[in-house]
Amino acid sequence: MRVSPRLTVQIPAEIELGSTRKDALIVNIGLEGAFVRNSLQNLDPKALEFGLMIRYELPQEGLLEHPARIVRKAEDGYALSFYEVDMLLRTKLWQYIVDNLILGSECPFCGQHYPVLPKMCKNCGWDLVFEKPDYFEYREKMAVFKRLEGKVNELQVEQLQRLINYVDIDLLKSKASEEMQEFVGTSPGMLQVFSKIRKVAKTDLSVLILGESGTGKELTALAIHERSARKAKPFVTINCAAIPENLLEAELFGYEKGSFTGAYASKKGKMEAADGGTVFLDEIGEMPMNLQSKLLRFLQDRVVERIGSTSGKRVNVRVIAATNCDLSLAIEENKFRSDLYYRLDEFTISLPPLKDRGEDILVLAKFFLNKFSREMGLTKAFTRKAIDAIESYSWPGNVRQMINKIRRAIVMSDGSTISGADLGLDGPRIAKPGVVPLKEEVNQIEAQKVKEILLLCGNNISKAAKLLKVSRPSLYSRIKKYNIDTSMSRKQSRPISGN
Repeated sequence: MRVSPRLTVQIPAEIELGSTRKDALIVNIGLEGAFVRNSLQNLDPKALEFGLMIRYELPQEGLLEHPARIVRKAEDGYALSFYEVDMLLRTKLWQYIVDNLILGSECPFCGQHYPVLPKMCKNCGWDLVFEKPDYFEYREKMAVFKRLEGKVNELQVEQLQRLINYVDIDLLKSKASEEMQEFVGTSPGMLQVFSKIRKVAKTDLSVLILGESGTGKELTALAIHERSARKAKPFVTINCAAIPENLLEAELFGYEKGSFTGAYASKKGKMEAADGGTVFLDEIGEMPMNLQSKLLRFLQDRVVERIGSTSGKRVNVRVIAATNCDLSLAIEENKFRSDLYYRLDEFTISLPPLKDRGEDILVLAKFFLNKFSREMGLTKAFTRKAIDAIESYSWPGNVRQMINKIRRAIVMSDGSTISGADLGLDGPRIAKPGVVPLKEEVNQIEAQKVKEILLLCGNNISKAAKLLKVSRPSLYSRIKKYNIDTSMSRKQSRPISGN
């Protein structure tokens, strides 16, 4: 029995499977899936085991794009099951189905024949009055009931208990932050990150998260917290680079009334406010040396001593720190304490830059496009040229840059599609496979690396040379060879702080 009426249609579509795209024809469609003609017949059978993206345009409803799976192969095509279709797209698809559904003498759900179609099918129990304003909500709930009804007899008692626990605890009580949906990926680097998160979340080890600006360090910390025994307690964030040095100690450890000018009342610090939970110290590499010693002492005894207090208070917090700096270099330059580094470095997670995440790049781009389009009450999709631009761009600003580019593109674009021009992706590109002379390839890689390190070091030649492990004259020679502009001031070229 179906859980959605089906329409016989002739709708052109595009199927995207990895890097392969095929034109298709949808000949039958419902809310849960569709049947497409032989568009996939020449593809590797192993590739068909994985998910795909389908893109099609519905009259009056606009362009729809969402994931699908192949559930059955027939002589004349493939049956697809739709999944992870967001509510806005589901509503549009349902409206199209209802507007074009022709009711005859058979129930569109079970096929039961009637002389006159009743308001409710006596065979399957579905309400057949589709004009009701709340019918879509009714259908969504009934579909869940019908699926459970068909599966419950096949489940063991232990499986039923897990299902009940999931509904009662995970689904109804624990509502994960929508931000966590951004933390997705199937690239080897991200799968390793997810594995480390799962392992360390069960412990109380201090965690050091390393990664370029915009790679998602705060999301990583939040993922650890939400999978730990501390998830019901506070998750407190403090950006060590965003707070003036003379205020940072008060923010971390709090102060007593009258301890300094302006302290008109006592105030808890972040460490005390997070008691029982997790403190996330972002940009730990920017913490002043005098505060580093106080943080080290806190990590050793977990006692908070407010400014102006003569006694301390023991707190139970987990500390997660993050930085986009090279702490090893900072230690060599006496800007970061080695003993604090070793105390924080009980467990390290290194986040890969976006350009190294392969197919994750397009997955994230489509997620953000759908999310921001919904927020603006729009339905947008990338053109093929836009997808090519997204996949070939090097994303020096990582996920944060992607978010900003896609927000802007939604505003700038006309119609229901976003073009490559709307995204404005001018700049370095990821090299595509091809026959490139070895010397040219080496020069391109070396030039890009020199630019990245100079940017990271604020055009400080001495620091950049140390990171690159070359002499200063050698670095100057490469700057001249590759015509790299170093005229920008350090303040202008310094990376923006953040995750």
